[in-house]
Amino acid sequence: MTGKVLIVDDEEAIRFFASYGLTEAGWEVYEVNSGEAALVWLKDKTCDVMLLDLHMAGIGGLEVMRRVKDRWPDIMIIIMTAYATVDSAIEAVRQGAFDYLKKPCVLDDIIACAGRAIAQKAKLDQQRRLARQAAIALPAKTEAASIPPETIKTGELIIELGSHTVLLAGQRVSLTPTEFGLLKILVGSLGQPVPIGQLLTDGLGYESGDAQAQETLRVHISRLRRKLGSDYIRTIRGGGYILANIPIL
Repeated sequence: MTGKVLIVDDEEAIRFFASYGLTEAGWEVYEVNSGEAALVWLKDKTCDVMLLDLHMAGIGGLEVMRRVKDRWPDIMIIIMTAYATVDSAIEAVRQGAFDYLKKPCVLDDIIACAGRAIAQKAKLDQQRRLARQAAIALPAKTEAASIPPETIKTGELIIELGSHTVLLAGQRVSLTPTEFGLLKILVGSLGQPVPIGQLLTDGLGYESGDAQAQETLRVHISRLRRKLGSDYIRTIRGGGYILANIPIL
């Protein structure tokens, strides 16, 4: 799968390198040399994927990402960073970036990561379309209506799959699309372990044996735990995670 990609990097050589490879792979490629230029570009245009340098003069990558996610949340952002700043890249993933690549980037890795990002975007877009269609098809609810089948309850956690709504003790929990996608996979096996490989392939679009992908998955799971509480998402000895089926009091 390919689409529109915006490369944001203040190093001309890196922009040229990434642009050449992605264009050859069939992507529609645009490039700018600063965070400020990226924000101006997005006012009139759009892209599916953004390759974003973490450290640039002027507005840094993390701030650019926050502004983009606030105004254009459907753009899949891939952070590019030097090895020495990998902790910042992991923090970017915690804040909503799709993934990160360590500089110097291998061209095949750039193309593969962009492909995973566009595939994940397509999957999320399809889920939203299906949710809207289901909402239109559902009959009007009455006060006596029971909890719909797409609503899952465990303990004080309520997950409404159709509307992508998560409530904890009555308070709405804000999840990124990737976090909700992983939670949905865990919901599908409520009370049963889900292997790491399944979460990587179905939730993140990675090959199950990718070591860097496993680290990215751990970041997403850690973020989910902070939002939901460790009682709900538990690690399984030997590999995998489980959404606990906690009795409703």
